[in-house]
Amino acid sequence: MKIESKFLIVKDGEKVFGEGPYRLLKSIEELGSINRAAEKFDMSYSKALAIIKKAEDYLGYPLLERVTGGVHGGGSYLTEKGKELVKDYEDFAKEAREAVEEIFKRKFMWK
Repeated sequence: MKIESKFLIVKDGEKVFGEGPYRLLKSIEELGSINRAAEKFDMSYSKALAIIKKAEDYLGYPLLERVTGGVHGGGSYLTEKGKELVKDYEDFAKEAREAVEEIFKRKFMWK
């Protein structure tokens, strides 16, 4: 037996950030592109953009810096605050899952 847990940041009853937006931002960071990250998750560019915009609106700061066209093409990169959010969420989720796992073992893994 095992326990699975998911974590959401909620503000005013609205989901602001969680596993989905976290994975999307991680992919944008790795791929340098909203479009390529969206394709990775089989979602449209506009849906990916809406997810990011909603998080930015609720958090009150930009998560991405967008670079348009040019000789080398455009791209998207996480802002410093975006990188901090991804890192903090990653660290929090890891610690919280470990704590939940420990409690689960104590409460439900009897002999």
